[in-house]
Amino acid sequence: MAEGARVIGIVGLPPMGCLPVVITMKTAGSPLQPRQCIDSYSDVGKEYNQLLQNMLKNMITYGTKIIYADIYNPFYDMVQNPNKYGFNNVYSGCCGTGLFELALLCNPNSLVCINASEYIFWDAVHPTQATYYNLFNSLRPTVDVMLKL
Repeated sequence: MAEGARVIGIVGLPPMGCLPVVITMKTAGSPLQPRQCIDSYSDVGKEYNQLLQNMLKNMITYGTKIIYADIYNPFYDMVQNPNKYGFNNVYSGCCGTGLFELALLCNPNSLVCINASEYIFWDAVHPTQATYYNLFNSLRPTVDVMLKL
C-alpha cells in the first residue's frame, strides 16, 4: 500500500436534540416552556451512531484500520453535568441571542457573550473552543490508539 489512508477515524453524531437551534425550532410558540434537550431528536443520533458502528465492524478494509470515535456520550455528559466542565450556559449559544444564529449570522458585528468558555455552544449549532477541548480530552485515548497503528 504505497499511497492511501491506513488509519481512518470516523466520528459519530452528537445528541442533536441538545443543539440550541433544534430546541428553538421545537419549542417555537411556547416561550415559557423550559429549554432542554429534545430526547426524540437525540435518540435519532444515538441510533444512527449504533448503525454506523455496526456497519464499520462489518467492513472489509484490506490493510486499513477504521476506528469509531464517540462524541455523543461525552457531549451529552457536558450538557447533563455542565458544572463538572465549567459551563454555565447549556441551551443557548454565546453569539447573538444564541437561539437560532449560526455561521454567517455570527460575524464581527454580532453581539457576543463576555466569556465564551462558560458556554457549550458558540452559536446555535457549533460548540465553543472549551467544548472542543473537553471533547478532545475524552477522545484522547482513541487518538492515541490511532497514532500507534
